[in-house]
Amino acid sequence: MSAAVRPVRDRGYAMLVVLATMSILIGLLTVTLTYATRTIRTVASAGDWNQALLAADSGVSDYLARLNANDNYWQTVDCTNPALQGPSAGTNTCGWGATTTVGWANVPGGQGAQFHYDVNTTSTPSNGTVVLTVSGRMRNEVRTIQVRMRRGGFGEFLYYTVYETIDPENEAIYGYKNSTAISRCTKYYYEGRDTSYCRDINFVTGDVIDGPLHTNDAMLMYGTPKFNGITTTSWPSCNKNNPSTCYRRNGSPNPTFTKGIAYRDEVQLPESIGDLKQYVDPSQSTSGCLYTGPTRITISNGSGTTPSTMRVWSPWTTSVKSGCGTVPLNGSTSIPIPNDKLIYVQNVPATQTAPVSGKTNPGTGACPGGWIGNNYPLSGGTTSGDFNQTLDEAKCTYGTVYVEGTLKGRLSIAAENNIVITGDLVYSGGRTGTDALGLIANESVKIYHPVRCTNYSSYQKECRDGDNISRPNSAGTFSDPEINAAILTLRHSFTVQQYQFGNRLGDINLFGTIAQRFRGPVGTTSPTGYLKKYVYDTRMRYAPPPFFLDPVRSAWGVKTYGELVPRY
Repeated sequence: MSAAVRPVRDRGYAMLVVLATMSILIGLLTVTLTYATRTIRTVASAGDWNQALLAADSGVSDYLARLNANDNYWQTVDCTNPALQGPSAGTNTCGWGATTTVGWANVPGGQGAQFHYDVNTTSTPSNGTVVLTVSGRMRNEVRTIQVRMRRGGFGEFLYYTVYETIDPENEAIYGYKNSTAISRCTKYYYEGRDTSYCRDINFVTGDVIDGPLHTNDAMLMYGTPKFNGITTTSWPSCNKNNPSTCYRRNGSPNPTFTKGIAYRDEVQLPESIGDLKQYVDPSQSTSGCLYTGPTRITISNGSGTTPSTMRVWSPWTTSVKSGCGTVPLNGSTSIPIPNDKLIYVQNVPATQTAPVSGKTNPGTGACPGGWIGNNYPLSGGTTSGDFNQTLDEAKCTYGTVYVEGTLKGRLSIAAENNIVITGDLVYSGGRTGTDALGLIANESVKIYHPVRCTNYSSYQKECRDGDNISRPNSAGTFSDPEINAAILTLRHSFTVQQYQFGNRLGDINLFGTIAQRFRGPVGTTSPTGYLKKYVYDTRMRYAPPPFFLDPVRSAWGVKTYGELVPRY
């Protein structure tokens, strides 16, 4: 019997099933391929997007390297740098203007990634900050970031000292320009300072340093001082795992280092106030104020959004720019402070032989009592009046500033000689506002402490004992002074006049920062003078007072970082 034969119509149906199946498979394959292709493109785009950000970061690193290779790189436009080329280059000698094509620099090894940066240095002389806006691109992806760069340094420390010894040019301790003291004491302890001759200073029980501290020297401890911030020393023997190797001992001290103590390389202090004087040039309409010789300034609180006013006594000043007072400067009128600018007090020029009309020429010696103004300074004598006025540092042709008051605004005061704080010096907005004061002395910053000498050695020309006397204007003794300021002394110290005499007057309540070449004593365990209550003003790390010098000559670094909408 033969096999059954399938009808012809069934064969067509099978073909349709095969075709339909193939169509479905082809469709699925097409979808899969399309998705895969799109995924590949998305991954590539994401890679470009990430590469663009890395390119922008490379631009930051490039400009930072140029700054650290040349401190003044920000001051001019580098025509050889393609990353700077463009319509936003600012004033330049390159011929670049509003229609200049944006230039791009290649990222080394970046497979086509590039960067361009725009630099804003309009406020750099005032606040030390360079604003850098960098765009990075990879193919069609562009990302833009903005950073603010500043040097490290002054704002990094609450308390910074080069030498942990009394200034060898401290006239009351070593006499006038004692070459032996200068030779033996201007060196680190670990480099052979003569500690039997030089007077090293202790941190003692009751001292509280509430912020970061660094010394290039080896600290001397007595009792139980407290260090609440990061503490570092450049003493080579320091081992952070054994804190007792990081300081010297007077007796059996037990200091507290809340955040430990460790070794750090030396940091350097400038030798002088340098070219700050250019920022008070009377011929410049945007400059600050220039005064001559001993000058007294009292600052009065402003109101609302209005900055402070000040009264100025400055007998040697013969002329001033508009806005800085009227000669003769006798404190008779209040004038606005040069907000966000600088006050500079210079020594009397050698060509000037007399103060302004109406004043008796005090010669080259110390200022007679009340001569500066507002009853300052007190009269001086070896056993009567203020003994401080018998010292060479009180010479009446020196650019010394006497200052006190309440500041609303931002201001720096620089002196070719000393700055003497005669009363509380505080911020109107307290410790959380935007007020900022800088005190920059070529020599020393001192707290006013008039003393009557009760035991004077005419042979050694020194005071061996003394007692406190009151300030002028019935102000009384200067007890528990409050000081809000960033303090910088380039050649000498932050200290207290005749700190070793009289009764204890409480605590120095300082909110700010201190940088000094030599440790400035503020009291003794007798007790005399003051104890330290120093609190770090962290704002100084990011918003220092105007025209403030960088004290440690450290490298430039990024202080803030943020991403913007792509610029190009």
